Amino acid sequence: FTIMPNWCNTSLVFEGDKQEIKTLYLTMKKLERRKTPLVENGFGVNWLGCLVEALGGHWEETYCRGTWFSLEYHGNILRMETETAWSPCIETYDFICKVFPSLAYYYRSEEPMMAEYLTNDLEGRHFMACYHVDAILPNGDYMSESFDSLEAALQWVTEKSGCTVQSEADVEALNEQWHTGDNEGYCYLHHYRVV
Repeated sequence: FTIMPNWCNTSLVFEGDKQEIKTLYLTMKKLERRKTPLVENGFGVNWLGCLVEALGGHWEETYCRGTWFSLEYHGNILRMETETAWSPCIETYDFICKVFPSLAYYYRSEEPMMAEYLTNDLEGRHFMACYHVDAILPNGDYMSESFDSLEAALQWVTEKSGCTVQSEADVEALNEQWHTGDNEGYCYLHHYRVV
């Protein structure tokens, strides 16, 4: 039997030499336009393994279990989103930087099932958010939002919950209050861990 992974969503920015960024972008767009994937796989034409192969690598030697989407190209910056199994595909991102030596990457990833909220953007060059709130209100509405400060996160929880929330302990108390008996509501406040 096959174990279904938890999916990790990553916002990713590559930054560097304009020509290298353009070459990477055009390579990815060419892969996206294919009728069939460069390498047979279960993900499609935008599988990260196809990109590894197009850049001269071997997908079997690089952890690349996932896809990219939402490419945005602006001069010396390429933005994208990835959805990958369990965690960000750091090996793939490192491989891209090996092929294009001027490039550096910054990311922010969220894998809610394992409560893994990660970033490597210590200075906030592209990702300012430090906190993430993940909640299901007692009425069943799902909400998820990232914030630049603890104060902004607490204010948002106060507005959405109708309760006064002034600390992380208040969020924990709200979570306990919402997750009782038949009520499946919850409210979690996560810190993005810098890696």
